Amino acid sequence: MIDLSNIDFVATTIALLTIFGIWSIMAISLNLEYGVAGIPNFGQALFVSLGAYTTGVMYSRVMPLLAGHDALDPCDADTLASALQLRSDIAQSMPVATFVTVAIALVVAMFISGLVGYVMSLITLRLKEEWFLALVLLVGGEIIRILVRGYKPIICANSGIAGIAQPFRSITDDTQLGTILFMVMVLVLALIVYWYSERLIRSPYGRLLKAVRENDAVAQSLGKDVVRIRARVMFIGSAIAAVAGVLFALNLGLVSTNDFVVTLTLDVWVMVVLGGLGNMRGALLGAAVITLLRRVTQVAAIQLNQSGVDLEFNFVRFILLGIILLIMLRYRPQGLLPESRRTTVAHDALLTDANK
Repeated sequence: MIDLSNIDFVATTIALLTIFGIWSIMAISLNLEYGVAGIPNFGQALFVSLGAYTTGVMYSRVMPLLAGHDALDPCDADTLASALQLRSDIAQSMPVATFVTVAIALVVAMFISGLVGYVMSLITLRLKEEWFLALVLLVGGEIIRILVRGYKPIICANSGIAGIAQPFRSITDDTQLGTILFMVMVLVLALIVYWYSERLIRSPYGRLLKAVRENDAVAQSLGKDVVRIRARVMFIGSAIAAVAGVLFALNLGLVSTNDFVVTLTLDVWVMVVLGGLGNMRGALLGAAVITLLRRVTQVAAIQLNQSGVDLEFNFVRFILLGIILLIMLRYRPQGLLPESRRTTVAHDALLTDANK
């Protein structure tokens, strides 16, 4: 029997809403690429990781300079502790330097991730089989992760970079208030991303993306540059995924390559397929379901281990995700919230003209 008496439900709710906001941004990113544009992106972990790596570099190299200090080597054994203490001191006492660092990390991460997505898709989508891009991104994500894990100057190789404090801790000594403010920031950013994606879908460019998704040959026969159209949406989607990566690092407080394995991409795919391809509300629903599933399995694993049960319950989550994915693809491929047939006011305008 699972004991719920020692669970802090306020802290748990704050954590769940924060994680939900971060996962929602990831799901919207993939839904924009695959659900709307039909681009199979199996490298979501790559673009999220680029945002996290950028955050680690900014916190360890740029933030001390903004605060008027020398940037100590965060990976050298002689200066590792001093560099960590310096980051912690700045994050707790210098809000301007902290918030500027976060803002720079967001901008730089979006540009780098968007550029990588654009270049990789521009090259690979010229081939007739678009699924080649999916394999390139899948393999590319693992290659980048292995390189970063082995190349010390980026995030100290396998050790990672700690001390990536949430920005609001610099303006309040109340830890819970700081986490609440960070949760609000995450949810606001998720709302902005949702609003932007909805506006994009309902624009002429969004209708063009759907036309390319449905029949790229027809779109190309009408003079549309299909490759560049898909490359542009990959730039947008990859940049959005980088935002989630920055928030992921800030929430965790640590940047490590171990967090950006293929299973992260699987989680996001299940969210999109479960919620509904091409429907951003479906992406939010899928993110909510998977967030709750992850938390339930984590709590159950802790409780069972404390009870002496010799079972690694965390791995049950992967089994459940696989079952959910197979069931949805077999019986409801359109998802729980299918894509609306009317996504623009042009339908109503045409109907009004026809009735005149």
